[in-house]
Amino acid sequence: MKKIIAVSVLLTSAVLLLPSMAEAGNKEKSNNGRGKKTGYEKGNRIKLYYERLAVGRELIEVQSANWPDVLPYYTDDIEYHDPIVDIYGIEMMAGFLGRLFTSSSNLVTTVEDETCVNGVYTCSWVMEGDFNGVPYTAPGMSIIKFVDGEAVVYYQRDYYTESDIMKNIPGLDQAVLGFRTYYKCAVDPSFECPLPPPE
Repeated sequence: MKKIIAVSVLLTSAVLLLPSMAEAGNKEKSNNGRGKKTGYEKGNRIKLYYERLAVGRELIEVQSANWPDVLPYYTDDIEYHDPIVDIYGIEMMAGFLGRLFTSSSNLVTTVEDETCVNGVYTCSWVMEGDFNGVPYTAPGMSIIKFVDGEAVVYYQRDYYTESDIMKNIPGLDQAVLGFRTYYKCAVDPSFECPLPPPE
């Protein structure tokens, strides 16, 4: 009787374990053919995550004193965009940063919130400085994309509103105020519109 019970327990255990073993094998194969991650590989991923955070922050908080130092973080075919400028290639990027910090030598950008997921660094920030002698403050955000498995950037896009800079420039300030008033009249139900109704 003990033999029958022992054999039954053994067979039942085998039947119950087979689906789990098959599932574990499928999970290992479904990891893009790479199998299970070792502790060493996990450690490298964590290290890469923190390197990318540091590089992303350094690219955003770059200043006039250190802009040449960030160029090695970009690929030779870097693609950069902001609301006004489109840059293709490291030579254009170097020229852009050189001219930017010549015109705004006291430009300081401060990262407020940041994250890095699947090789994409995203942050919100505030930049302050003078542009050709005109002071400004402008909030914005950036998206930075890294080469797979590296802390090198091939794509960056900065978002901000040019009017945050233009509103302090005599001659452009009234145009910015006029547009913002016109826009609020059109979309903000709580705004008391000072403009006459459209005809």
